[in-house]
Amino acid sequence: MIRLRASIPKAFGNTRFDSRSGFISAVFFADAWKKSPSRRCRSTSASGENGTSYISNPGSYPLLEKTVGQLLDVAAERFPNRESVVSVHQNMRMTFSEARKRADKFAAGLKKLGLKRGDRVGVWSPNSIEWSVAFLAIARAGFKVVGMNPADQLNELIYGINKVGTRAVVAADSFKTQNYPEMLLRAKSQCPSLEHIVIVGDKHVSGTRRFVDVESLASSIEVEAIGAEQGEISPGSGMVIQFTSGTTGRPKAPEVAHRSYVNNSRQAVERFRLNDRHHKICLNVPYFHAFALNMGQVTSLQCGATVILAGQSFNSKESVNAIVREKCTVIYGTPTMWVDLVSTQQELKAPIGEISIGLTGGSPASPDLFRRARETFGFDFMKSIYGLSETTCMNFQTLLNTPREIAETTVGYLSDHTEVQVVDENGVPVPFGTPGELWTRGYHTMIGYWGDEENTRKTKTDDGWLKTGDQFVLRPDGYGRIIGRLKDMLIRGGENIFPKEIEEFLETHPAVLEAHVFGVHDDRLGEDICACVRMKPGVVGLTPQDIKEYGRGRIAHFKIPRYVHLTEEFPKTTSGKIKKHVLRETLEADGIVPKKPDVS
Repeated sequence: MIRLRASIPKAFGNTRFDSRSGFISAVFFADAWKKSPSRRCRSTSASGENGTSYISNPGSYPLLEKTVGQLLDVAAERFPNRESVVSVHQNMRMTFSEARKRADKFAAGLKKLGLKRGDRVGVWSPNSIEWSVAFLAIARAGFKVVGMNPADQLNELIYGINKVGTRAVVAADSFKTQNYPEMLLRAKSQCPSLEHIVIVGDKHVSGTRRFVDVESLASSIEVEAIGAEQGEISPGSGMVIQFTSGTTGRPKAPEVAHRSYVNNSRQAVERFRLNDRHHKICLNVPYFHAFALNMGQVTSLQCGATVILAGQSFNSKESVNAIVREKCTVIYGTPTMWVDLVSTQQELKAPIGEISIGLTGGSPASPDLFRRARETFGFDFMKSIYGLSETTCMNFQTLLNTPREIAETTVGYLSDHTEVQVVDENGVPVPFGTPGELWTRGYHTMIGYWGDEENTRKTKTDDGWLKTGDQFVLRPDGYGRIIGRLKDMLIRGGENIFPKEIEEFLETHPAVLEAHVFGVHDDRLGEDICACVRMKPGVVGLTPQDIKEYGRGRIAHFKIPRYVHLTEEFPKTTSGKIKKHVLRETLEADGIVPKKPDVS
């Protein structure tokens, strides 16, 4: 291992050099932050091009030992009459004091149903004020929030409920073509843990309860008890379970603690200076994603920002109209959302006001998209965040006053109280600037995958390192960029999609013998899905459209392949493994699927 000495400006604090490991860290002080908040973290650096790809950023403030419920108390006292959430499509507004009042009533109502601390409560709904109330209530009661994808079909719904033993589900009455109460009642017979179904809506559905009825179920004494019990909930206890997928294709369920969300959101407030004034955030991203929960819901409690929900799900015209109507100063979105927002604003030329921050995350964005967004919406430059559900939300994020060429070609700078290293296939750190797998360690990593010790051990090492599965390049100045993924995963418009799950589904088609799925380039979505399918002997007349139709209503819409190619054979290695890269290259060369532009 090559040991490096740091080149760190004295103005930013003292430094430590660990003679045992050769690693460099920096200790900063609050006055250094005040003098130069945009530069304080850059001092964790190493000189030389071949230094080991490891950086530790201990931060300048101690970690907060609080729960999300306690953050709500602080926000309700600091900003009682300020709006916490505005739901444009519902024509509803809720202040911070109202948020606490409603959360405590709903929490007490859930306890009245018999739920106990530590129970899992699913929220299955597009964005709404009730999503926000349910999240805060579940946190205040000491339950665990289970984020459920609104696009899930019945089999996916059943799997998720059984995976974590969900006792109650809070759901919308409908979304697009889905009737949630009907689906949940059908699922209940196959989900032994599911006892309570709570529906947001006016209609009474037999076998379910209405959201408003649960809110009024408990007595005033029972409601007041919720506030009195906040100190009994441990910051280290699990708060959120969000489904992700692994190489097996079956969704896993990372569990993240209160402490992680509290400190990760605090980092966002500091890095992006969201507390410099009253900001209004056009959220765009769905609440069941870590991006929205951390950067929207919890961050607003830290700084009093107002979250604006433009619609049930993303629609660029609705978002631009909401930005104008509510005078938003901050816009969140995945790169795909930004593509649509830019196009819509260029068409409408809506009279938007001053946008301070444009933030992207969920998948990598191109420098050209950064430029177009900046020019269209008038902010200095787009900020980025990078992270996983397994790392709460953020592991890297852009610093203010970062040079534009760095801001638009990296995922940002390493977060406070965090260590990262980039390693080779043997887990040995590689030199700075060399691709490898990103590992991270700190307060932000998950407790583990719920009920899955095997995959937890595969993902987290005994000494606390979390293996991200992302191929990454770390720079000596603490910035990094994603160059690929080691896991067989594609990201379509911000949605993580694992080919194995789709392959297994397609092979349930009675005419399909074999299916192999991979990602191909898409200008708008970043990636889209291609499935190469081999039919069973004797099958004739089946078309690619037939394969697509088979998925409708059976798997989430975003998992249905856009491109379906029927073939009689697959290229294989000598050991019998399918060469997906050869499949992709062949289809690109034949013009069947788009080819990724050459950016060299």
